[in-house]
Amino acid sequence: MDIARLDNLLLELTDSERAYRAGARYDWCDAFDWDFQPEIDDNHVHKIGNRMRALHQKGMPEGLSIVRNSRFNPVPEHVHDYVEINYVYCGNAPQIVNGAQLTLAQNEVLLLDAACPHAIGELGEHDIMLSIVISRPMLRRSLDQSLSSAGTVSRFLLNALNDETDHRGHVHFRTGGSRRVRRYMQEMLCELLEPTAASPQIASRLFELLLVELMQSYEAALLQTDAPALPSAQVAAAMSYIERHACDCTLDDLAHHLHLSPNYASALLKRQTGRTFMQLVQESRLTRAAALLDTGATAEAAAREVGYANMSFFYKKFAERYGCTPAAYRRRLPR
Repeated sequence: MDIARLDNLLLELTDSERAYRAGARYDWCDAFDWDFQPEIDDNHVHKIGNRMRALHQKGMPEGLSIVRNSRFNPVPEHVHDYVEINYVYCGNAPQIVNGAQLTLAQNEVLLLDAACPHAIGELGEHDIMLSIVISRPMLRRSLDQSLSSAGTVSRFLLNALNDETDHRGHVHFRTGGSRRVRRYMQEMLCELLEPTAASPQIASRLFELLLVELMQSYEAALLQTDAPALPSAQVAAAMSYIERHACDCTLDDLAHHLHLSPNYASALLKRQTGRTFMQLVQESRLTRAAALLDTGATAEAAAREVGYANMSFFYKKFAERYGCTPAAYRRRLPR
């Protein structure tokens, strides 16, 4: 499918949209789960969507689906029991997230925790918003497959969403200028609209690439802004810096990078992640060492590559993390 045809298909009005444009309104009461009404800030919020049905779609991997939001039909405040990623293909999409107004511009992305209350304003004829519905297991698998420097940021943000106790977890990715975000979304849509036997595998890899690009764009935005960063944003940037420089990273280096004092940076990491700076460095080194072993590197080569000079210490830490020796870890690989 070429992109011009994809654009035409997405802009084509459905029968329902023609009715909404003429004044008809969808009865959202039919979509509510009346047995599930969580109370958030003293207000009852309805759940919309059937998780089992939403996560099965031809052409997509199990646990992931893509739907186009209906135009001329605002969506009331609601939550889901799955993670949702909203993407604006063209135009813009007014929304209310946790009671605050937010407008997604073209090519921007909004990641919503399962319990994050949100509403969608009325979309105009040239406003196309897509929602990626994804199960937590699928999202975790996709993040684990990322071996880029953005992987740690991805895992941190996901953990932050999962740990939210006030149901306000969301991340706005201002990716309007990212060619990759648009290309990956277009390619996934092509697999959905013209599925083949290989489409689920292709879509899964494209989704992994999309997550990598989102995290890279997120960190780049943090480094370019002059506004004070929120603690979670500072930790996201710190986690990414640790992964990139794990072999020789020092607390002073990290603090200088974040424009913080070493004591504050150390306390912030401990408070937000539950782990010390050195624990995070060790985790990043060991994750990289395991990835090198996956490619066939010897234990000695992997240890040197990630900054371990003491092999006994490396063996001890690796066994603590993975429950086996580096040699046993390598032997598990198919030959």
